[in-house]
Amino acid sequence: MGSAEVVSQVDARGLVCPMPTIRLGQAIRKVEIGQLVEVWTDDPGSKENMTAWCKNTGHELVEHSGDDTAFVYVVKRSR
Repeated sequence: MGSAEVVSQVDARGLVCPMPTIRLGQAIRKVEIGQLVEVWTDDPGSKENMTAWCKNTGHELVEHSGDDTAFVYVVKRSR
């Protein structure tokens, strides 16, 4: 992932929309531009929500992974 590193982790497991993205928003304001925030969630709607949140806020969804019950997103602060 180049020079960027995950500097903040958000455990949003057990929370449903919109809480994972709200927690992400709180965390991303505390990191420097270019740094990464990792979000863990078990909300099945999180992929659409994270993609839309990144598009609407101007941050970059760097990667996502998971199975049917747990999801991990890495978001880069872009502004």
